[in-house]
Amino acid sequence: MQVDAVRAKVLWSALLGFIPSILLAALFSRHVSTRLASIIDYAGKLAQGDFAARLPNPGRDELGLLGHKLNDTGAKLENMVRELDHEHAELEKLERIRKDFVINVSHELRTPLASIQGYTETLLDGAIDDPVHNVKFLGIIRQNAERLARLTADLLALSRIELGRQKFQFNSYYVHRLIEENCDSMRPMAEKKNVELRVDVADSKAEVFCDSEAVHQMLANLLDNALKYTPEGGSITVGAREEAGKMVRFSVKDTGVGIPPDELPRLFERFYRVDKARSRELGGTGLGLAIVKHLAKSQGGEVGVASVLNEGATFWFTLPIDDIGLSDQEAVSAENMHS
Repeated sequence: MQVDAVRAKVLWSALLGFIPSILLAALFSRHVSTRLASIIDYAGKLAQGDFAARLPNPGRDELGLLGHKLNDTGAKLENMVRELDHEHAELEKLERIRKDFVINVSHELRTPLASIQGYTETLLDGAIDDPVHNVKFLGIIRQNAERLARLTADLLALSRIELGRQKFQFNSYYVHRLIEENCDSMRPMAEKKNVELRVDVADSKAEVFCDSEAVHQMLANLLDNALKYTPEGGSITVGAREEAGKMVRFSVKDTGVGIPPDELPRLFERFYRVDKARSRELGGTGLGLAIVKHLAKSQGGEVGVASVLNEGATFWFTLPIDDIGLSDQEAVSAENMHS
């Protein structure tokens, strides 16, 4: 009997000793299974594309290490998807720009080509023997051919800049010489229209680090625009001022008709015109200001415009005083990737 009693006590003692171990094992198993369930749930979210989700408080044990790795994977996937979305948006933007460009070019080419074709057919149908109209028709054909030539030249110039094929030769040049050379070449046209052409350079010894041919093209485009829209008896002032000792701001100010405020933000876009009919009548291609913008940015500068309606407009661009380290290819790459 005593043996049975002892045996019973031993069994009960063993049973009572195992109960806490069983309870602890159950609690641990439940804890592990809960963490595994959260990890599996998080893995499911990643598989479904929810890369912004994160596993909270992964811990520092083996399961915690797995959780941290999954969080890192989610973060990398989120960044990758964000970059892909950005690239996709940029590609869509470029595709829209390409389509708009093709449509605009087609439209700009269609008008002079139709005019050339129409008047040529008229001459071939017998008008060439009409002494009253044949010279007039030939003059119209010539005007439209010249317009096509200007448009083609501007398109080629803009394409060279955007594709990184424009070669720049950077050096230091006196600001007043760059301006005076351009004004001298445009002065006969200004005198013919009875428009006064002034030069206003604050410092005759000021220099800029640039490509002189590019600057000549920029100033020529701005002066040509100013002459077109400045009425007889008006004036155009070409000036330059230093800004913060780092840049020089070139400006072309006219006393023309001015530009409505809501038109100003889009003036430097390709083919954008405030007065489309008048611009074509005056021989504009709609690319001059876009070329100025690209050339300025390619040389490390900016462009802008200010205007008061019926009082004139001031177009400006900036260029660096010192070498800012732009090479031929670097000069065109930054702007062309985002335009």
